[in-house]
Amino acid sequence: MVSLLSLFLSIGAAVVSALPATLQPRQSWTVGYWAHELTEFGCKPIIFIWAKATIEPGNMGNTVGPRLSDGLKAVFGPANVATQGVDYWGFIETNFYPGGAPPWGIYDMQLLLNAAATCPNAKIIAAGYSQGAALTHRAVEGLDQSVKDKIAAVVTFGDTQTWQDGGRIKDFDTNRTLIICNAGDAVCTGTLYVFPVHFDYVKWVPTATYYLAQKLLDDAALRPWPNGSFVFPNVTIPGIPPIPAAPQPPEAVPASLPPLPTPNDVGTIESNGLFT
Repeated sequence: MVSLLSLFLSIGAAVVSALPATLQPRQSWTVGYWAHELTEFGCKPIIFIWAKATIEPGNMGNTVGPRLSDGLKAVFGPANVATQGVDYWGFIETNFYPGGAPPWGIYDMQLLLNAAATCPNAKIIAAGYSQGAALTHRAVEGLDQSVKDKIAAVVTFGDTQTWQDGGRIKDFDTNRTLIICNAGDAVCTGTLYVFPVHFDYVKWVPTATYYLAQKLLDDAALRPWPNGSFVFPNVTIPGIPPIPAAPQPPEAVPASLPPLPTPNDVGTIESNGLFT
C-alpha cells in the first residue's frame, strides 16, 4: 500500500489549480477524456503529463492518451501513477503558431512540469500527440535544467516538429526521447498536410509504454524511490526492439510486444533493489 504523502506547494498566483496538501481517494484508471490527478490529488511516485492532439476532446483526447495512461498503470500499478492532461484548446489554427503550438498551452504544460518537479520522490514522464507533440517540444525545451534533469523520458507521436527540430527535442537528452512517426505521415516532414496515417498511432501504445517503463526503471536504479513510497508490481518489462529513427521507412511496423501485464500485487519492495 502506498503511504500517504503530505504536499505543501506554492507555484505563484498564476497557477490555476494549486496541488492539495494531502492525497485523497482517487479513481485508479483513466476514464473519459479528462485527467487531473496531479492537480487534484497531489504527488505520486510516477507523474505522467500528456498533451492531446488537435481538436481531441477533454485534456486527454480519445485515442493515444487514455490508452498510454492505462498502459503505464497496468505496468506499475494504478496507485503509483498520477496522470495529468494539459488543459489547452488545440484548434486547427493553433498549429500555425511559431513552434507549432499556442503560447497558453506551452505555459500550462510548463506549470505542470515545474509543479511535478517539486514532488521530492516523483519521477516524471511526458508525452504528446500531433499538436500536443509540438506543445511538448516547446514546453520541455524552455524548462530550467534542474527540471529537465527530473524528467525520466519523453515520447511524441505524429510529431509536427520532427523535421524542424532535427528529430529531437531541443536542449533535451536524446537518450531520453522517443519520437514515433508512421511511414507516410507528412506532418513529420515539416508540413501540416494530414493524411489518414496520421490518425493511426494507437498501435504504438505498447511500444511507448514499455519505453517509458524502461526509462523509469533505469532512473530508479540510480535514484531509488524511498522505501515504503512505492509498491512494485510483480511484472517483467520486456526488451524494446530497435525503433527506426523518425520519419520511419515504409517497411516500419510497430514493435511486436506482449500484452500489457495486469499487476497482481505480489512481491514486496524490500526484496527489490530499486528501493532504499
